[in-house]
Amino acid sequence: MPRLIGDKMNASQLVNFLKEVKDELKKVTWPTSELVKKATIAVIVFTLLVSVYLWVLDIAFSRIIDYLFR
Repeated sequence: MPRLIGDKMNASQLVNFLKEVKDELKKVTWPTSELVKKATIAVIVFTLLVSVYLWVLDIAFSRIIDYLFR
């Protein structure tokens, strides 16, 4: 039966839970450091590109609004 949030665990249940977590973590296929580096670089580049795009849009719309309300 699933536990409800806020239910209390006794010590043996906690130890059992932690053992199960450890067993599950052994099953995980962890990414290589090279893959992590490439993914990190991709995220940073994408974030910078979107930031520049939004910055250009902000400037363009600001100038349009200034022109319209002058």
